[in-house]
Amino acid sequence: MAAIPQLKTSIAISPYDQAASLEAKPRFLLEIDDRHFLVSGATRALVLALLSRPTSLEELEQRYQTESGQFIAASELLELASKNLPAALFHDAPEKARSMPFTVSVTLLPSKLASKITACFAWLFTPILAKILVPLFVLLHIAVLPSAMQAAHSGWSGTTSVQLICLLLLSGLLHELGHTSACRYFGCPHGGIGFGLYFIFPAWYADVSKAWRLSRKQRAVVDLGGVYFQAILLIAIDGYALLNGFEQSEFALKLIWLITFTMLFTLNPVFKFDGYWLLSDLSGIHNLHQQVQKSSAEFFGALFARRKINLRQQWVLHSYALLSIVYFSYFALFLVREVSSIFNKLPQTLSHGGQALQVASSAKDATEIGMSLLRLSGDLLWPLVIFSACFFFLDKLRRALLEVNSAIFSARTAMK
Repeated sequence: MAAIPQLKTSIAISPYDQAASLEAKPRFLLEIDDRHFLVSGATRALVLALLSRPTSLEELEQRYQTESGQFIAASELLELASKNLPAALFHDAPEKARSMPFTVSVTLLPSKLASKITACFAWLFTPILAKILVPLFVLLHIAVLPSAMQAAHSGWSGTTSVQLICLLLLSGLLHELGHTSACRYFGCPHGGIGFGLYFIFPAWYADVSKAWRLSRKQRAVVDLGGVYFQAILLIAIDGYALLNGFEQSEFALKLIWLITFTMLFTLNPVFKFDGYWLLSDLSGIHNLHQQVQKSSAEFFGALFARRKINLRQQWVLHSYALLSIVYFSYFALFLVREVSSIFNKLPQTLSHGGQALQVASSAKDATEIGMSLLRLSGDLLWPLVIFSACFFFLDKLRRALLEVNSAIFSARTAMK
């Protein structure tokens, strides 16, 4: 008799709320060792049948039929288990550490401490309060943002740059507290909050993986929780700038621009930031990048075969692909303009910095040498960010083109 596989007893199964989109059949959420899998009803029935620890193949067939309402031979069930069930579900699979998309990362707020903090902020997601704060932010920000954009293109001293970056990093911590506080508001447990390097960019992160348990709309609120908290912060900074006058609030205006820029960047749906997960949750489509690649293969396959192309059937994916192209084009134009501006100003910046450093060195003034280096570092900070962003953008573009080329090749191969 063929051996019946044993599964870990710690598997949790719950219904998964999804949009009525490309996938009409209900799916279920499997949780094991901090990992999550979305499975079909048939796979759920198979997992439940195996969790009942049947002692014979006949009992396995009966258990599966009870759970699914459909009879399938035991031999076929065992084959489905070996092919379709994730390896992490089996009892002999080792616990796998959760992979992080960071070069270096460290947890700064463990889950217990983060939970105590989010308990103090969860009330901010009360619908009535949110309906007041969001319009207030929009009105104040519309009044302040033009002046903030103008202030961002004025001179940045080294000291000011360091101070702004520190405050920007603190706003990033507030952003992650927004995600975890949204989880807390909906009664969903969350993990800790940490800090790491994404490529070379410093970034905060929060463990809200259990948000998969929430409804589709609740997950969308968790996705927006970070920018919502930053919007509340900007209400205070915008109000300060308006009360004190724009001429007296240059530092605040620069901070407003920096926080706004990071909010818009994290909302872009191309990279796997908040905007990506928001679009995924609202549309009910997961693995958007892979789905777009598959949709592109089908599109090119129909194009080369001269078949009728049905754009309505997968309009969400085609819209996402178009939005990605528009975003990449905008970001490329932004980088080109910034690089051009940097090359025009960089010789003068290096010349002034070098002269100041030479004067300080001649005077053998250690304090002035340190200040000169700090000012020069501040002046070179933005060029470093832009050049790093160019490398990051070109690498992403290379990968996207390879995926498109692979889709075209697959479409042509399918025609032969």
